[in-house]
Amino acid sequence: MIATPARTPLVRFVALVEQRLGLHYEQGQWGELETLLAERAGAGVERYLEQLASPSSQAEWKALAERLTVGETYFLRHPAQLETLVDQVLPSFLSQTSTIRVLCAGCSTGEEPYSIALLARERGRVDASRLRLLGIDVNPRAIAHARRACYSPWSLRAVPSAMRQQWFQRTPEGFALQPKVRDQVIFEERNLLEEASAFWAPGSFHAILCRNVILYFPQDVIRRIIARMAQALVPGGYLFMGPSETLRGISEEFELLRGGDAFYYRLKPPAPPTVSVAQAMPAPEAAQRVAAPAPTPPPAPDGLEGVLQLLEAERYTDAWALLESLPQDPSPKSLLLRAVLHLHAGRLSQAEQLGRQLLSASATEAPAYYLLGLCLEQSGDEAGARGRYAASVRAEPTFALAHLRAGSLARRAGDMVDARVALRMAVSLLPQEKPLHLSLFGGGFGRHGLMQVGLQELQACTEVS
Repeated sequence: MIATPARTPLVRFVALVEQRLGLHYEQGQWGELETLLAERAGAGVERYLEQLASPSSQAEWKALAERLTVGETYFLRHPAQLETLVDQVLPSFLSQTSTIRVLCAGCSTGEEPYSIALLARERGRVDASRLRLLGIDVNPRAIAHARRACYSPWSLRAVPSAMRQQWFQRTPEGFALQPKVRDQVIFEERNLLEEASAFWAPGSFHAILCRNVILYFPQDVIRRIIARMAQALVPGGYLFMGPSETLRGISEEFELLRGGDAFYYRLKPPAPPTVSVAQAMPAPEAAQRVAAPAPTPPPAPDGLEGVLQLLEAERYTDAWALLESLPQDPSPKSLLLRAVLHLHAGRLSQAEQLGRQLLSASATEAPAYYLLGLCLEQSGDEAGARGRYAASVRAEPTFALAHLRAGSLARRAGDMVDARVALRMAVSLLPQEKPLHLSLFGGGFGRHGLMQVGLQELQACTEVS
């Protein structure tokens, strides 16, 4: 028997971080973990790794979580989703229950659950006394910050001045949230990977927000987390995810909904029991039936086409693994695929760097500008994103998706004339949109689905005007 070579300490550390915290690091990102391992272990690396694998390592894992989970967030982030939650979703439960329970998973320093509490009071659709908000995060330092409820001006950059004056008090440390709002939210240190059957008991929550959290987890971990959340929701409960996150290929337990600019999910009702053909047959005949062998699926293509197919199926981890296994390829198509995968993993700086590199190649100039627009939009710079989408259209006037994003952002900014022009172009060009553009940037929507989005956006422009 051939002996298996022992794994290096760094490889074992990477595996432990993924197992305990759910954080997946590609090999190119191991430098950060190598530095952290050397810092925490000192000269006793083997002993340190044994400690991490032992049941008594909880305190050390808390310290590692503080270092490795840095959640950049702010009040009223992705406001269309929050407004849909407060105006439509939560009021739909008022006739069914005396209290409505909302979970914010991966709440970081608390801005998200506090934003819900503030909007509920501002908009008046749900009595604050009937709303129960819980925020959980694996990072103990973030939870301590959330409980203090004192924030910098940067965290409040999206809060209107009138709301800031009404609900916050200026202190030497920053802006302190009023106690009656602060006390409405409970915070708890919790790891999403832990089973905790009592916490995730059926019917525990009416709505769960898990936004911009699962970007950092591998696919098998995401499936477990989403299945646990589906179990914890009441029948017909709702799940909100980040704008760049999708359940396609992850779970079939939810249906995708849209309210204005917000996309979100509702738990499907359980399927009615069905009687199989074998059960309906008399016993002797049923016993003679032999199941036909399942057809063998066609093998996935190799090379960049295989990466593209995995990307289109939203199997991002598999796509990245295949891309990394290929020989070094400096071609524009390879760089574009790499950039898009960085974007889906939330690595905006790496995606932006490759996008700028791709601008020099005429064949990828338009998608490169579009990619840069997506990076800016995800970072909250919608004005900058509109400029990049406009540059994409100048480079390729028939780029339907660039017209669609530009029109959507123009509508949100109140520029209805520009919005209508861009959206009409998008709707007219989408039937001929390049399949490569749809695969790279469709976001889980096919050509028909994107047409519906464009038409709804155009209708919204008409309603406003």
